[in-house]
Amino acid sequence: MKFHVLRQHYGDKQYLPGDTREASEGDVKHLVDNGVLSKEAPKAKAEAKPANKAESGAPRNKSE
Repeated sequence: MKFHVLRQHYGDKQYLPGDTREASEGDVKHLVDNGVLSKEAPKAKAEAKPANKAESGAPRNKSE
């Protein structure tokens, strides 16, 4: 079964957050219970909409 790594830990190798670890559920039950691994895929954050600088117009001249 595949698990998603939420916190860094050392298993059969070094796992970093965002990695996928394949193991039997019984072997990593303690890691799932402690919040180190998750059965669910992580939710992706939506990308921020880029600001369109052309819509705001030119800045006023500060010398006036």
